[in-house]
Amino acid sequence: MIQTKVEQIADNEHMVLASLPQSEFDRIYNARMDAMKGKVKLPGFRPGKMPKNVIQQQFGNQLFEETVSEILRTHYIAAIESSGLKPAIQPTFDVPQEQEDDRFTFSLRITSWPTIALNDLSTLSFERTNVTVEESDVQEVVDRLLQSQVKYNIVAERAAENGDQLIIDFEGSIDDIPFEGGKAEGSTLVLGSNTFIPGFEDQLIGKKAGDDCIVEVTFPENYQATHLAGKTAKFAVVVQSVAAAEKAEDDDQLAKMLNFESAAALREDATNRLSREAIDAGYQSTRESCFEAMIEANSIDLPEAILEEDMQSTAKRVLNNMKQQGLTDIDGMSQDPEFLAEVRKRSERGLKLSILLQAVRDTIGDIEVSNEEVDAEIDRLSMQYAEDQRSQFKDWMHSQKEQVSAIQDRITEQKCVHYIDSVANPTVKEISLSAWQGAQDEGNA
Repeated sequence: MIQTKVEQIADNEHMVLASLPQSEFDRIYNARMDAMKGKVKLPGFRPGKMPKNVIQQQFGNQLFEETVSEILRTHYIAAIESSGLKPAIQPTFDVPQEQEDDRFTFSLRITSWPTIALNDLSTLSFERTNVTVEESDVQEVVDRLLQSQVKYNIVAERAAENGDQLIIDFEGSIDDIPFEGGKAEGSTLVLGSNTFIPGFEDQLIGKKAGDDCIVEVTFPENYQATHLAGKTAKFAVVVQSVAAAEKAEDDDQLAKMLNFESAAALREDATNRLSREAIDAGYQSTRESCFEAMIEANSIDLPEAILEEDMQSTAKRVLNNMKQQGLTDIDGMSQDPEFLAEVRKRSERGLKLSILLQAVRDTIGDIEVSNEEVDAEIDRLSMQYAEDQRSQFKDWMHSQKEQVSAIQDRITEQKCVHYIDSVANPTVKEISLSAWQGAQDEGNA
């Protein structure tokens, strides 16, 4: 029924001229007119008895627009399929004011993805990074745990010192009137941690279990609860317990504190965790080097329409992330030339990589991601959680279709990178995990 003619108007830009028999337009138009006839009311006409010429006179423009809208909604997919084109973004429509006598015509402007022929991957040169775990890396983890892991032991009649852990009840008031959020029971506080209002913790030094006291403080001028900022408050505090901090003096004590069978088991666990981190680090560095080489070796001209649409979504995503991080001074950034230049740079890179990776997938052929591979990745991600939380995390991940799809995409990308690495000509860089982390910190500074 539908007929199409394709005209190229620019690289990756086509105009699809589509036409349908006028009878199709008339069928939809008349059906809408009949439906309207039974609904509209005009003075002097009984319901359902209004002549068609009167309906056309009163509602002709509305009927035409609704008919065109339905035709486009019903037939535009067929028009695209008939053209043989694959749109990269939503096509734009146009309906000529003047129509042929026996055909209804409309046009689609279609922007398609650029097609490229990959340069020979065997000539591609980039840096493959192998990140290794040294004994010093493991020792650094153990040393950090020795400093950070603390066990608290309640000591009767102990006068609280800096570093002690107190369990307290408190209720705050301003001008003898309690305020919202100023009351808690069984609250944990480590003296010297500076987690409470400045001056609060200092006034509890020397207190013992069972003591009650009044702590007087002034909220900072920039306090997040603006109704309290700069005001003086009194807290009635009851000390429930005082616990002294105990740190491990050696690896054996540390292992026992962390529920490992021995210091050797603790170091083995640290080595395994660092090894997984080293693999990820090596892959990320290799991936970035590979991607930069791919972009450099393959010239891609992006259609401006695709780039502009991606820039809009990228800018929106970046601004939303900034808001979620608590940044408020972002009004007007969407018009800032430097911000827009950075967004354009990100969009160009992301779009080019999408095209290049699709070309690699076409070279490899079908890339299958098995359920076992997805499960293994979810298991790996679960290791960042405590052992008793991993099962819950894995169940949640499996229930989230978007998360599973993202993992499948990530595994597919990894297979593309590994394929490129296997056929290209990379140089190998060996670096310890601590040196790699130092380079990342320096680069982010």
